[in-house]
Amino acid sequence: MQIAFILAEESGGLGALGINGAAFLSQLLSFLIVFVLLWKYFLPVIQKTLDQRQALIREGIENAEKAKQDLTEATQRSEQIILDAKRQAQDTLERATKNAEQVAHQIEEEARERAEKISQQQIARIQQEASRARMELSREVVKLSIDAASKVINRSVDSKDNRRLVEEFVTTSDQARNN
Repeated sequence: MQIAFILAEESGGLGALGINGAAFLSQLLSFLIVFVLLWKYFLPVIQKTLDQRQALIREGIENAEKAKQDLTEATQRSEQIILDAKRQAQDTLERATKNAEQVAHQIEEEARERAEKISQQQIARIQQEASRARMELSREVVKLSIDAASKVINRSVDSKDNRRLVEEFVTTSDQARNN
């Protein structure tokens, strides 16, 4: 009520400032009504919209941080997988190298064994050929000895005696040659 009194007094109060008190009072009342209506009806709607927008922004930031964290974890996992794959590849390469060396040694050993076997077979064959040649040579020596003995002796000795004499001669000459 004092406000109405101050406003009504135009000579010393607001009137001295050039303000119409009744108009001021009606404008103040209109402002208060609009303010109360805005406060009661529009401010909650605006506040709700702002809260929703803030929650949406907060959710977006959280999702971005989560995506960043997921990306970091995925990068670490992929690096670990690559490291494991490199390790496995190295292990496989080492095993393959060892296997190849073992196979090479095995092949080399088999080749040596085959060469040794062939060499032994060749030596045995050569020894057989040498024995055969010695026997043939002995036969020839016996024949030549018999022929020579019959010409030298000029007597009649039967062939059984001739053969015995020659064999003794050959045996004696073989023993002398071997010593």
